[in-house]
Amino acid sequence: MRRHINLSLLVSVLIITAIFLAATATAQNNTTGNRIWSADENLSLQYTWTAQSYSGFYFDLDSGEGSETLTVSLQSSSGRTIPAGALEYSTTPINTSFDRSDWGSYQVIGFMAERYFASYTDNSQFADDDVSLMSNGQLTRVLVDEDTRRSVFAGSAIVLNEGYRLNVVEVDLNGDSVLLNLVKDGQVVDTAIISGNSDYVYEAELGTQQDVPLIAVHFSNIFRGTETNAVFIQGIFQISESYVEIETGDRFGRMEIRSFSEGEISMENTNSISLTRGNTIPVMGKLQFVVADDSILRFGPVVDTSQPGSYELRGTVVEGEAYTWTPLNFEGFYYNIDEGVGTESLEITELNGRTISSGDLVYRSVPQQVSFEYSPWGSFSVIGFLAEKYFAGYVENSFTGNESLLSGGQLSRVLIDSDSRASLYTGSSLVLGEGYRLVIEEVDLDGSRVLVRLDKDGSEVDTGVISSGGDYVYEADVGDADSIPVIIVHFREIFRGTETNAVFVEGIFQISENVIDIESGERFGRMEISSVSSDEIVMTSDRSITLSRDSSISVMDNVMFMVADSGVVRFYPYVSVTTAEDADPLEINIPKALAQNRSVSIEVTSRGAAVENAVVMFGNTEVGNTSANGTISFTPGEAGTFTVTAEKEGFAPGSTEVEVISPDDLSRRLAIDISPSEVNVGDNISIAVTTLIDGRPVGDVEVLYDGRLVGTTGTEGRVNHTAMDAGMHRISTSSDQYLEAELNIEVQGPEARYSYSDLTIEPLVAETGDDVTISASIRNIGTETGEEDVQLLIDGNVMATEQVILDPGQEETVNFTVSMDEAGIYNASIGNLNGTFEVEEGRGIPAAGIAMGLLVVVIAAVWILRKRS
Repeated sequence: MRRHINLSLLVSVLIITAIFLAATATAQNNTTGNRIWSADENLSLQYTWTAQSYSGFYFDLDSGEGSETLTVSLQSSSGRTIPAGALEYSTTPINTSFDRSDWGSYQVIGFMAERYFASYTDNSQFADDDVSLMSNGQLTRVLVDEDTRRSVFAGSAIVLNEGYRLNVVEVDLNGDSVLLNLVKDGQVVDTAIISGNSDYVYEAELGTQQDVPLIAVHFSNIFRGTETNAVFIQGIFQISESYVEIETGDRFGRMEIRSFSEGEISMENTNSISLTRGNTIPVMGKLQFVVADDSILRFGPVVDTSQPGSYELRGTVVEGEAYTWTPLNFEGFYYNIDEGVGTESLEITELNGRTISSGDLVYRSVPQQVSFEYSPWGSFSVIGFLAEKYFAGYVENSFTGNESLLSGGQLSRVLIDSDSRASLYTGSSLVLGEGYRLVIEEVDLDGSRVLVRLDKDGSEVDTGVISSGGDYVYEADVGDADSIPVIIVHFREIFRGTETNAVFVEGIFQISENVIDIESGERFGRMEISSVSSDEIVMTSDRSITLSRDSSISVMDNVMFMVADSGVVRFYPYVSVTTAEDADPLEINIPKALAQNRSVSIEVTSRGAAVENAVVMFGNTEVGNTSANGTISFTPGEAGTFTVTAEKEGFAPGSTEVEVISPDDLSRRLAIDISPSEVNVGDNISIAVTTLIDGRPVGDVEVLYDGRLVGTTGTEGRVNHTAMDAGMHRISTSSDQYLEAELNIEVQGPEARYSYSDLTIEPLVAETGDDVTISASIRNIGTETGEEDVQLLIDGNVMATEQVILDPGQEETVNFTVSMDEAGIYNASIGNLNGTFEVEEGRGIPAAGIAMGLLVVVIAAVWILRKRS
């Protein structure tokens, strides 16, 4: 009886403990970990976004250190007000290595979801002293941090940022030093003589800080030949001269600096913030809150990624554990915040050290209905697949019945889903995807209907007459589905005037006619379709995945794992994007060269349609808002180089650079252009010289290549030259009649270059004396056939070498076998790939014997229990 009571008590204790641990885990997960705070996810009212969970914050994966945190304290799950002082932000500097590792490290800090330079330290090799900008309340940007090897020829320049150019003037006669001029905006600001294997460092005053290294360039080698003089650089670092000033009480957006020191910046909101449904709320800098247009409160921080550039959208960072990523904690997955719709998940069911075994990585996606951006159209079926938004089918609405692509194992990409308004005029066209244009042919006499023509790749494919308030619908065969709508455009209004006829569209939807087929057994990267139906797509890993140190591992198409260069197994999934999803870009049409004091028309369009009320800036001058035809006039009063920008809510901003030329220089300025635009060694390049303002060919102009005359232009304004040396070269002009023009080009050399992938270690745990097989794939990503000595390193020591000969694009797997005589944990490296394996002391008992022994013990235990009962 006592045994039964004790057993029951033990079971009860275990159950209570499990419940407590589960509750504790839930409480922990409910305070951080997701990017989106959602009232229907039972999250804590005091919630913190960290660098591990929000990809906008700066995070050093190798060290596991994040700089920024943002904590909100909500009053209730349905309350839509963040009280004053209830949004708290803090950030601290962290050490990071220069890309050129010989230079040591410096400090960076995330601030308002952007990366800033904080200070040089004792470990910054080219800085004479500690230079802490942050202690003086200053932060600046890192403009360049690279260790790429480049060759630069005498007479050419290293083009840096913010108007700086480092000119390689001359190599000395002995070939052991080089004369350099640093030029900013055409003016020489520094001159230096640098020897081989040394650093050029330019220091300047930055705010209140003296002698701050702004630019560092490492010169690895200097060469003087009979015809060519060149230098070789490997390492460039540059910080900006523009900086952000920080003082207690300063306001950034809705946040105010509460305190700052050399070790921390903290801010809080001074006024309450209303989480109005459907709004995007600026918080500070580029950091914004996006709020769902729904009765259920859902919101989260987003960073404006509409500016040109590459952005990494990552999932929550994990350390050595199984984990599940969803659209709530992985920004790369498709998510419709307004409707709370996310269809994808990626789950590691079990992680053994650095290995995800075959079948232990599972991806699922379930189709769901979402509203068209133009809501009167109703809904359609959408599915996220491989971290992209796909069309799965239509549900019945005014222009079509139920149509399912997924039921036939096919998906189409959503090309356009927009409710932005655009104005079009007779003869103009709406630019769509995949070569389509919808041309406005004619407005009828009473202004109630419009004749349109649909072209594809310049050929007419359809015509139609659309009434005001009607939809233009174009149907086509998509995959195995016949005659389904691929283009829908809503015509909100039609206008006929005495001089101008126009139509106004509001609502564009287009799907691709190119489908992807999804069948069981089909592979996407390292994943294989295990099942597909109209209700779900399931993929599993079809082979083991090794999370090698300091590696980026392709999981499935554009979904990658990034792994830390650390003994800790720290990693996250990510996708790379270049623009914000569904944001139509603004395009600025303006000549690249303008005359000072002469009016110019600036036109702003998107997809070929005029954009009304776009705000146009010319440098720091606000020009105004574009008219109904998308234009605005401006007269530049100063000469120089200016950036013209256009912005409008709902569009990705557009920008372009123009040069304004003074009247004195108007007829004397030249431009240089080359063909082809990408030059390889041995290419014959055509160098064209034209007038800058109107592009007219100019004859009788001498053309110099690295300071050597290569020809004089004829009436067609051209000179030909064969590029023979790889590296940076300077093309310039010389003429008594015209001002000098110059252009720096980079000539690519023929070479074999190699990339390594798929490091595999089998087994991960072995006994002393046992064989361990270590393999990796090597691919020639260069342009020439080459030989590579592939080395296996164990704990930094070369254990074996194998030579491979690869043609361009060829890939080969290299296998090594080693055995270790001593127990321990070993680091294996091939190329830039790293992995670990463990060796245990051998016990001298075969594995089969161990298994038999265990079986005997189990049988004996069962027999004893039966005897006692």
